[in-house]
Amino acid sequence: MLKLSRRHLLKTAATLTVLAAAPLAIAPAAAEESVHSVINALIKKYSDEAKAGMSNGDVSALFEKDGFRDYLDVYPVGDLAGGFVWKPGMGASFVGPYSKLQIKSPFTDYLPLAEGPVLDHSKKYRIGLVFHGFNHPWLISLADTAAWEAKRHPNIELEVIDAEFDDNKMGQVIDTWIAKQYDGIVLWPNREAPMGPPVDRAIAAGIPVVSLDRRTSSEQISSEVLGNFYANGLQQGLYLKHAAPEGNIIFNRKDLGSTADSIRTGAFLEAIGNRPGYKVLANYHTNSQRTLAFKSTADALQAFQDISVSFNTGGEEAMGALDAIREANRLNSAPGGKKIMILANDDAREVLKEIRAGNIEMVSPYTPLIGDIGIRAVVMHIGAKAGLNEAPPKLIMTPNLPMITREKMNIEGIETLTPDEWPYAYGPEVAG
Repeated sequence: MLKLSRRHLLKTAATLTVLAAAPLAIAPAAAEESVHSVINALIKKYSDEAKAGMSNGDVSALFEKDGFRDYLDVYPVGDLAGGFVWKPGMGASFVGPYSKLQIKSPFTDYLPLAEGPVLDHSKKYRIGLVFHGFNHPWLISLADTAAWEAKRHPNIELEVIDAEFDDNKMGQVIDTWIAKQYDGIVLWPNREAPMGPPVDRAIAAGIPVVSLDRRTSSEQISSEVLGNFYANGLQQGLYLKHAAPEGNIIFNRKDLGSTADSIRTGAFLEAIGNRPGYKVLANYHTNSQRTLAFKSTADALQAFQDISVSFNTGGEEAMGALDAIREANRLNSAPGGKKIMILANDDAREVLKEIRAGNIEMVSPYTPLIGDIGIRAVVMHIGAKAGLNEAPPKLIMTPNLPMITREKMNIEGIETLTPDEWPYAYGPEVAG
């Protein structure tokens, strides 16, 4: 797997320092009490503690081996663009154009565009969205929100292509759009390093490019819509510390070198790194695939009789782990006859069902419902290029979202929400 070089990471860190100094609109005083601010303060606290050293040798060894410090140090943590303050319940409801599922999208009020024609009303604007995974519930939901936003504007023509988890194919799609002189490009990159050169080629051709969720290695990209990966891993660690002072952990992680793995796993390790009672039993890369998470968890269950915790960097991984644990009749096989604790990210409806049932302990939401932000951002960049409006920020952070637990809890100042209080779940409806 490709990873960014230390030199590139340090250069990116310097760039982000300059960007962080750029003035933004002043947020209302209420933002000081927002969950976004609370979580950002905890991110800083645990990052500072980890930098001073981790007393847990197991956790520290994994943290150092995979170079998480390099990734965490350049992943931006800061305020929301334009002083936006998110509150539960915000956003529009609609039926997803591709999934045909009912969607409540949380951030439709963030950097909003009025419905109707955009920019020069006499012109058609061609925008390409390239991503991976029409057959993946998280990713099709991302495409749903992008298509919904595009359809609100009759002079936007949106082409959507699934690169099927092939970095080369995604690069070829971008090159085709460059040759056709598209007005803007939005992408969901699977891994960072391979997508830097195609993005740079588009930017050199004068085409604005916006990435969603994961990063590319391009330093020239127009905007990055970045989610709360840091908040995800941190909250998994905070929940674990709150619920269990010790435990033997197996890891189901996304592909090495991906933003989702680097930041979520790294932040989790930062949060637990100074607790001596945690031990790393097994560490797998399951690449967002339920079947691979099932296999890795089944292998771990064969190898170890004392598993306490299943850490998963995504909802598909968590469901695969749960399936394997159930099949092995090991749900209550943790030391002392306790339940194996399952920690998840991604707020799929089926994950929330398992939280209600007490089978998964917590999920840190990572909503796919951000494609609309990418469309609005690239439209603003197209407009800025024509002198019609100001460009959006290069870094567009999405709000930190609080973890979801079966019962309401307060964990280090984070007020958790229950599944019934969360309207933004994605994926197919499930009974129960």
